[in-house]
Amino acid sequence: MFANVSEISAYVVCPRLCYFRMRDKIKPREINAVKEIYLSRRKGFDENWAFERFSQMFDDEELFKVALENFKFDRSLERLKPVDWEIRLKSEKIKLKGILDELVEYRDRKFPLVLSLRSPKDDVWFRDRIKLAAFCMLLKANGVNCERGFVYHCFDGKLRAVEIGRKDRYYVLKLIERVLRLKRGFVPEKTRNSKICEKCDYVEVCSSKPSTFASKFL
Repeated sequence: MFANVSEISAYVVCPRLCYFRMRDKIKPREINAVKEIYLSRRKGFDENWAFERFSQMFDDEELFKVALENFKFDRSLERLKPVDWEIRLKSEKIKLKGILDELVEYRDRKFPLVLSLRSPKDDVWFRDRIKLAAFCMLLKANGVNCERGFVYHCFDGKLRAVEIGRKDRYYVLKLIERVLRLKRGFVPEKTRNSKICEKCDYVEVCSSKPSTFASKFL
């Protein structure tokens, strides 16, 4: 049994959000459209190609159009040389797997790059830091040693470098434990952040009894 990088980053936002997404993975989100736009641009293709890729997986043209309108491709990305995209990584040792958005080269060293929507005023969101830390750990397990990575905020056009420390890696291991617990059937508590609940697609089912929303995904 493995935890996925996307699952541990969702757990950081809300344990129940992670729980629901594990059992309801079909619904498209903005980040799905943004990834196709970004990857197509970096590979030398246009937005029509991005939509073709997106539409093979999801049937939501309006979501794609909104993402395209908000997307910003900043020239700061030109400092990073693309090495590969959508890399599947896995480590038996730490029971983790994931698909890295992009592996880049900067000053003769390789680093992970992950995508996010909007940036905070300073630094990066904690969920993105955790995602980078997880990919640094996966890359190391696959022969690429790195202690930093990059986050590109697609709706702000901001590229930020992030140093990954011991505490970040340790927290990833704790999250892996918690996610694997959910996979074994544990129903977690929901977040206490009401702002997150307001924007959540699962707010109604989450408000029902655990036995009720658990049965929804059987």
